[in-house]
Amino acid sequence: MTASKAALALQLEPERRTWSRPTVRGKFLWVDGEKFFMRAVTYGPFRSDRFGTTYPALEIVEQDFAMMAANGVNTIRTYNAPPRWLLDVAQKHGLRVMVGLQAERHFAFLEDSKAIQDIHEQVRTGARRSAGHPAVLCRARQ
Repeated sequence: MTASKAALALQLEPERRTWSRPTVRGKFLWVDGEKFFMRAVTYGPFRSDRFGTTYPALEIVEQDFAMMAANGVNTIRTYNAPPRWLLDVAQKHGLRVMVGLQAERHFAFLEDSKAIQDIHEQVRTGARRSAGHPAVLCRARQ
C-alpha cells in the first residue's frame, strides 16, 4: 500500500474501509498487487488482571497502536487470541495481526487426554474469536 493510500485508510472508520486479503505468491505476501513486507512487533504477553483480561485497557491499546503505526509498524503478533475490539483498533491504525493461539503446556501433556482436549478447545475458541476479521493476517499456534 502506498503512503497516500495508507494515510487515506487511516482516516476512514474500520467499518467503511475495505481490506484485501493477503495472498501468497512464491515466498512473498501480496496485498492489493504490492509485496507486503511485514514490519512487525510482538504485543504481549501481558499478565492477567483481576478479571482475567490479558490485554491492556482500550485507551492504552489505542495509544500503543497509534505509536506503532506512526513508527512504521504494519503488523503485530499476539501470543493469545485477542478480543474483537483489539482487532478493530488494529484495523483502525492500519495494523495486521498475527493471532497467537496459545497451546503450550509445561508438562508431558501428550500423556494426558484431558490436557489434549483442553488444548484443542482453547485453539478452536481462539480461532473463532478472530474468524473473518479483516485485520487478521494469520493464526499461529505455538
